[in-house]
Amino acid sequence: MILIILKVVFSILVFVIAWIALNLTVKSVLAAFTKMGKELGAPRTFKVIMSILFYVIALFVVLAIWNVDIGPLLAGAGFSGIVLGIAFQEPLSNLASGLLLIFTRTIKEGAAVQVGETSGTVEVIHINHTIIKTWDGKRVLIPNRIVWNREIIHFWPGPVRRRELLVGIPYDADMEKAMNIIKQALEEEELVEKDPEPSIVFDQFADSSINFVIKFWVKRENYFSAGNSLAIRIKRKLESNGISIPFPQLDIYVKEISKDN
Repeated sequence: MILIILKVVFSILVFVIAWIALNLTVKSVLAAFTKMGKELGAPRTFKVIMSILFYVIALFVVLAIWNVDIGPLLAGAGFSGIVLGIAFQEPLSNLASGLLLIFTRTIKEGAAVQVGETSGTVEVIHINHTIIKTWDGKRVLIPNRIVWNREIIHFWPGPVRRRELLVGIPYDADMEKAMNIIKQALEEEELVEKDPEPSIVFDQFADSSINFVIKFWVKRENYFSAGNSLAIRIKRKLESNGISIPFPQLDIYVKEISKDN
């Protein structure tokens, strides 16, 4: 009886030690990544994988404590493994792809990406699938094998991203003056990053206007507000300097026909 009680106590102790070791390992790995100035791609999924590893080891130790011969179990698992491997080929493929996504840091949680036709923010990378929250609030679950084999576009590979704004001026306006005014607006706009430097590029002589493309860089949190603020500022500065924003116009000339004809 005492022997059984001791085995129960030791079994519980093994799982407690496994739990403590798991948490210490996860914290140490995260701290190491932080110290190196890097970020673990999927911390939650990493913890799940480590949990499986530690608790499986703990289970084998407990079986040893109870003198359970795992030889026949492993032998039986050989044939069963082949059958299960065929049956679970797709889930295993997703598992392998998920591990590759995590450890190669191809994508990471919180990143703005496009996978195939789906774009949005990576919410979480699970062992079997990746969840992407689209720009309009949908949650899309994509199997990891598809994520791994598809083209992935990172919208924010760095701290800033470039935006473009099309600005047209009338044909009777001074092009050089207009460009200087737009340049002043770019310099004054606080939400526009000054490094890299913004640029003003001639686009075309359009039907109703002379068009310029304004190329500027913004931080992620200012992506939409910077474009709105800059557009308002440019329009106000152009109008205050006597340059209007043109709109499509059509001039109709009526030719008078002689009555003699």
